[in-house]
Amino acid sequence: MPMESVGAGLDVEAHLKKILDSLTEMQRQIDRMFRELWREAPKEVSLGFYEPPVDIEDRGDEYVVYMDIPGFSKEELKIKATEDFLEVSAERSEEKRRELTSRNYVVRERVYEGFRRRIMLPSKVRPEMARAVLRNGV
Repeated sequence: MPMESVGAGLDVEAHLKKILDSLTEMQRQIDRMFRELWREAPKEVSLGFYEPPVDIEDRGDEYVVYMDIPGFSKEELKIKATEDFLEVSAERSEEKRRELTSRNYVVRERVYEGFRRRIMLPSKVRPEMARAVLRNGV
């Protein structure tokens, strides 16, 4: 039987409103669950991996690349130069251990830090002429 009467139209609207109300309630519940999840999550989450900022200076006969890399030693840095790009990377990890005697817990945290930055140079260079200087993390 076709639903052409005014009464049938109201039934469809009521049904759609019920569906919309159900979806709205589901959205509220999902929002609540995510709020609770984030409340219980660790407060500081860091992967320790980043892409350091770079400045490139054109001095006519050479390019000078400045990169902020605080906290890394010269030994931890890896530098690769080709005709077209410069790649600088570093990695390190350490394990921190502390004992909490009040509850007989032993806490072990592993810290991983690193970066990798590949910089396309404005024009071709001679990689054998590349040199690096580390001064106060720059």
